[in-house]
Amino acid sequence: MYRSAVLIIVLLVGVLSASAQSAMKVPDAQDWGTMRLPKEQFVEAELPIENVAKSGILKILEVKPGCGCTKTDPDKWELNPGEVAKVKIKLNLTPSQSGPIVKTVTIKGLHGSDTLVKVVMLKVNLERVLVVGPSTFASFNDAAMGAESTVPMTLENPSGMPIKISKVTVDGMIKADLPEGTVLGAREKRNLIIRCTPDKPGQIFGTVRFTVSGNGDDEEFIIQAYGNVLKVAGK
Repeated sequence: MYRSAVLIIVLLVGVLSASAQSAMKVPDAQDWGTMRLPKEQFVEAELPIENVAKSGILKILEVKPGCGCTKTDPDKWELNPGEVAKVKIKLNLTPSQSGPIVKTVTIKGLHGSDTLVKVVMLKVNLERVLVVGPSTFASFNDAAMGAESTVPMTLENPSGMPIKISKVTVDGMIKADLPEGTVLGAREKRNLIIRCTPDKPGQIFGTVRFTVSGNGDDEEFIIQAYGNVLKVAGK
């Protein structure tokens, strides 16, 4: 009898748990697919939150976006069975990003005494006119005062048509061998060297900005450089 009672309790808890989880219906993901970087540098969507329980109010307690995301408040905070609330979300993008980007929004609700949590994946694949590698950041890890440090990078044209690099600006403590008007032919790859010769201890900072044209809309790129100078050359 004891085992039977335990089994009944376990089954009942499982049923109640499943019922509670099914009270709040939210999409698993918002996928914008593959796109070029929008001029406004963000993408938007509306997430629906539905009370799919047969009875009881669903209260939306929190909508918490992850890093790089923003949101508006739901148009409804309390939902009767069958009602739907909508939340506008925005995924911010930057010229330094490319490839698959994944962020999250966490939605927390209350149905009866049960707290429900749903993590929604936000996905977009940025297809750029130029591929910067191996990263869009130049990290000077072994910089020494009085010595030149270099970070090798690559610029690759993934398309079948030539592209042109213009409006090149380099600021901060760095230099870059990227001539104005550089042209990359179809599927051509070239090396880019970011250089820095620190003359004092502290942080290294700098940016390389340029615009790429010739395949669709012009796109701006930013390569950020950073690092710490912790030693003197030869010591």
